[in-house]
Amino acid sequence: MKKGFYIGAIFGGLLGVIISLSMDLILGDSLGGGWRDAVAHDLGALTGVAFGKNSFIVIIGAVLVIALIAAFGAAIGGVFGAMVSRLLSFLTKEQSDRNV
Repeated sequence: MKKGFYIGAIFGGLLGVIISLSMDLILGDSLGGGWRDAVAHDLGALTGVAFGKNSFIVIIGAVLVIALIAAFGAAIGGVFGAMVSRLLSFLTKEQSDRNV
């Protein structure tokens, strides 16, 4: 069951990063900006200081947001992987107490 959890966690984390970065590349300009623009806007609203989208703090914030998405995807993927692993182990288990 641990193996299923780890495989699901790796797959979920990678899928979370891939989806968040592809959203930034594909839909970034049409929705008003990407992750760095959103982080710069939120930091500016939070602190009252205008940050550029290429600021070091904004890039670190965007990396942290994407890491949070990856961690959440890994957690969900790990739980799903463990559930699938357990289901498949139940389906493939031999029954020794059959009276046939």
